[in-house]
Formats: sequence, structure tokens, C-alpha cells
Amino acid sequence: VVGRTTSQAPVFSSRISGVILNPWWELPSSIAAEGVAAMVRNNPAAAARRGYVFQDGRYRQRPGAGNALGRMKLVMPNSYTVYLHDTPAQALFANPVRAASHGCVRVGDALDFATTLLAARPGWTRASTDAVISGGQTRLVELPRPIPVYITYFTAEPAADGSIRYPADVYGRDR
Repeated sequence: VVGRTTSQAPVFSSRISGVILNPWWELPSSIAAEGVAAMVRNNPAAAARRGYVFQDGRYRQRPGAGNALGRMKLVMPNSYTVYLHDTPAQALFANPVRAASHGCVRVGDALDFATTLLAARPGWTRASTDAVISGGQTRLVELPRPIPVYITYFTAEPAADGSIRYPADVYGRDR
């Protein structure tokens, strides 16, 4: 799931240096202004039920089932503050067009993906990932070596039968 047409996922490269399991979400000020800030001020009980808090001058969302980042976020510093992460909105993956985020890239099977990356650590398994998730504590697990990641935008791709498939150009970048 990628950014909406009004908040497009950018094209860039970075290096993944780790995985944060049970992440906190540090809300960008633009997203906080869309309603979270008002909810925290005007209805703190409702905000607390959704995990939102105001701490140290910023809005955050606690780890948990409803956290917008889901259960994992990749550590991949970039100037866009865009990340690959899980999502509680799994139904979005069934949509034919998946432009529904604020710019980040939501990953299907995110915990399997995280486990695959972390398998470079001796002894790390899916059971290791699940144990951290079920413990509920936020944990940064560093990779032994950073892995390059490229966020790209293609509107043509090979199909399984060898032909070329042309997905929708949701950002209108093709002429």
C-alpha cells in the first residue's frame, strides 16, 4: 500500500539497518493537524483508547494492535520520513489500487518480511519475531549489515506468462 495521490510515496534509496518491533508512531505535524491533536486536546479518553499521547512536545501513538505502523517498522533513514512498515488495515491489500497511505509503504506479510531480514542474525527465526511481538515491548533489532532499499515507481512489469502488465499510473507520472 503506497501513498495517496495527495501524499505520494517518493522515489528514493536508503539502507535498512534494523527492524523495530512493536514500534511507537511519531506523528508528523501534518498528520497530527488532521485531527489527532484536536482529539488529544478535546477528548483525551478517546485518544487514549486509540493509543495517542502528547509527550515532550509531540504526538505519538503507543505500540499495539491499532498502531498505524502495525507491529514492525524498518529503520531506513531518509529525508522524506517515509518507511516500510506493517499496518492494522490489512483489508487494503485486497484492493486493486492501493494508494491509501500518507506516503509510507505498508508491507503485506510484514512480520514474515521482517523475519527474513532478521534471519541474517544467527538463530533468529519467526518464533523469535513472534516472541518479541507477543511481549509487547518496543525492541530495535539491528541487522548485521545494512541492506540497500530502493523505493521506485514503475507502471510496467513482467507478468507470470512472460507478457508485460501495465498497472494503473495512480500518480499520473507517465505521458
